[in-house]
Amino acid sequence: MTKAPENAWTKWLDSESPSIERALEESLPAARKRPESIHRAMRYAVFSGGKRIRPGLSVLGYRSEGGKGDAGAQLGAAIEMLHTFSLIHDDLPCMDDDDLRRGRPTVHKEYDEATAVLAGDALQVLAFDRIGRLPASAERRLKVLTLITEAVGTAGVIGGQVVDIESEGQEITPQRLRWIHRHKTGALLRASLVGGAVLAGANAPRVEKLTEFGEAFGLLFQIVDDLLNEVGTFEALGRETGGDREKGKATYPSVLGENGTRRALQAAFRRCRETVPANGARAEVYYGLIETVVVRLPEVWSGSLLAESVE
Repeated sequence: MTKAPENAWTKWLDSESPSIERALEESLPAARKRPESIHRAMRYAVFSGGKRIRPGLSVLGYRSEGGKGDAGAQLGAAIEMLHTFSLIHDDLPCMDDDDLRRGRPTVHKEYDEATAVLAGDALQVLAFDRIGRLPASAERRLKVLTLITEAVGTAGVIGGQVVDIESEGQEITPQRLRWIHRHKTGALLRASLVGGAVLAGANAPRVEKLTEFGEAFGLLFQIVDDLLNEVGTFEALGRETGGDREKGKATYPSVLGENGTRRALQAAFRRCRETVPANGARAEVYYGLIETVVVRLPEVWSGSLLAESVE
């Protein structure tokens, strides 16, 4: 997969990455621990070259509200495990039936379907165990646990996946499309940022501001992902393009067409920039995050947006 160009986000994430990777390493069972097969599969999936956007958002939310130490990274590691669980299951033959993820065989291809199902289950259980052990007050841990549980369950990722599957090959409205993406993709992105802030003790007005940005960012992220499946490259996507169209998936290009998707992309990009919940150097980190997502697109799609961002 192609490496994002350096900006304030990538520099900031590089500085926080050691604590995130350490938290993941310390959370996951050793590959040699019995039963070895599932532990190897869990580690194969987690350490597969992901962009670490969700744990990065957790640490960003935590630091933005004055959080010290590694608690934000520990939460980020738990959220990355939840994200990985969703990807493992999403790739299964009974769902999206994908053979590649991030340029490597998916877990059910590298191992087998039973191991993939159980590895995803184990990552989900382990993630919630880690959240319950976060170094914070019981009140804050409970708030974070409630937030993340909602984001992953039928009010979030799982609910979005259900409606996504039910919509395959169907003509759906733009409203239904947004509902799918707001839940399947946006819920955990939003909860990553807000969860980190809540862990650090953010007050209600700050939670509202961060939620507003998280909503906007989740939409932008999914529009870009939908577009990459149509107009991207293997290097940018980590798998063959065109798969969503072949499966009749509900995407922005399939529902809105090229012009409608272009308008939606521009609106989401502007909304993200308008809702950045920070000033000064911290704001530049958020702007860099937005740029990192958009720059994955071919220039014919990203060029005008990036030019707009420097005006």
